[in-house]
Amino acid sequence: MSETDIKDVTSTSSCVPGSVCYWSEWDISSSMSTSDHIPAQSCTSDNKIFCIKPGFNDICSDLTTTFTSGNCSPFRLTKNIPVGFLIPSEIHPSVQRKLPAEIDTTLPSHCNLTTDYTCQDGQIKELSELEPFTNYSCIGHIKDMNNVIIINTTDIPVRINCDLQINNMKPSVTETSIHLSWTTTSTNCQDVLPKLSKLSYDCSCSPAHNKPKFPVKTDSPGGSCDIKGLESWTDYTCIVQPKYNNSNLEGTSDVVRQKTGPGKPDKVTSLSLSTPENNEIKVTCGPPKNLKGSRRAYHARLYPSGDPQEFIEANPKEKCDFVFKDLNYSTTYIVEVTVSNEKQGSDPVRDRVDTKYNDKAVTGVLVFFTIIIIIIIITAVVVCRIYVLKRRKSRNNVNEDMMLESTAIYVNAPPPGWRRKEAR
Repeated sequence: MSETDIKDVTSTSSCVPGSVCYWSEWDISSSMSTSDHIPAQSCTSDNKIFCIKPGFNDICSDLTTTFTSGNCSPFRLTKNIPVGFLIPSEIHPSVQRKLPAEIDTTLPSHCNLTTDYTCQDGQIKELSELEPFTNYSCIGHIKDMNNVIIINTTDIPVRINCDLQINNMKPSVTETSIHLSWTTTSTNCQDVLPKLSKLSYDCSCSPAHNKPKFPVKTDSPGGSCDIKGLESWTDYTCIVQPKYNNSNLEGTSDVVRQKTGPGKPDKVTSLSLSTPENNEIKVTCGPPKNLKGSRRAYHARLYPSGDPQEFIEANPKEKCDFVFKDLNYSTTYIVEVTVSNEKQGSDPVRDRVDTKYNDKAVTGVLVFFTIIIIIIIITAVVVCRIYVLKRRKSRNNVNEDMMLESTAIYVNAPPPGWRRKEAR
């Protein structure tokens, strides 16, 4: 076999696209070799044609094929491999999953080629115009040193999912609202976050009868929102849900659990009034249905005769149990009871109660009059006794006088018929 027995049919053979092909009447399948040790392939349409597919980096360089036949001296055929040997399906671009978008395409090292890309999602866009969370089909345009497109890559699917993270969630509360603020970070999209005009957020708290959407203020590092119309002193689970182009971004939401601030307590229950003593009032009551706070303090006031300008106030207590002492007897009082938490007080609950009469004073008066009556009776008895004694004594004296008088008459008067004898 000599060099003239070999014909280069690369340009006319379609046996193996992108290959250097040689024809010969000889069976050259085992005679062909390259420095890359690339094996020859037989052409299925012509068994006299054998092809060698150059390596990727052989493009834009010379490929030398050595032919060896028995003990004869080998000979070599050199073929320049033009850039046209590039096959689009053998070009494997790699997409860098970040924004601004980047696509790396490895090209033969001996070729002086450049690549630019166009993408579309219905509209043609440059790489620098790609948005996150959007499906694109991109094509690489491989150009020579004259900026002429010599080949295009196959379609390159591109989708950049920014790894958004909600950080530094800071809640603050009022009685009926929760304010949330946060920062947003992304490892692969941090540089373009301020430019993402379609990036938005939803804020919501549950439980709630409805879940309205609240306006969110966005800024370059994150955003903030005010969730209003909540119940006071209630535990809520609040969510910040990032969205892009009005579609929720799965796996990017952040949750915070927060209690709203203290509110106005409900009224006390089961108000009970009693008078353990005639001038005392005892006040008890039950707890409110909802304190809407953590610290509890009961307050009680007495308004004598319903006068709102004057009142008696007890010291606050954690338990609703008050006793008002040393009050006026037989007096009507208005009792007012409220309960407060650390911030607000409830509406008052009022009731009316009367103190009783002063039974001790009545008893004293009765005792006093009893003593007076007894003294009067004793005095009357003593006076009567003295009078009786005096009268009795007076009678005795009269009787004695009468007896003396009677005796005197008896002595001086001669008995009847008695005559005094005359002296002789």
